[in-house]
Amino acid sequence: MANEGETTFIGRGIKVTGEITGQASIEILGELEGTAGTEGVFRVREGGKVNGEVAAKNVVLEGQVRGQIQAEEKADLRATCEIHGDLNAKAVSIADGAFFEGSIRMKKRN
Repeated sequence: MANEGETTFIGRGIKVTGEITGQASIEILGELEGTAGTEGVFRVREGGKVNGEVAAKNVVLEGQVRGQIQAEEKADLRATCEIHGDLNAKAVSIADGAFFEGSIRMKKRN
């Protein structure tokens, strides 16, 4: 279970290389080169960049992602995002203006 109210931030101007995992939500304002997994929300803010695989309960994408995205529940692609990779989720919303290059596979809801 995700730790409610707890979020790990990768700030602007910071680049992390490697793997980030945990229960708390993760918010990327800088850069992540590697993989991320969380039981909470994974958010890439506008200007943030991720190059690698992402797995989370929910994802909110406003920045750039290059790699596989696995959302247990919902993926929300906002107008400012640029996504290059495949996406798996139960629910997907794509805002007008979002850029998405890849495939989407939606899981059946129970």
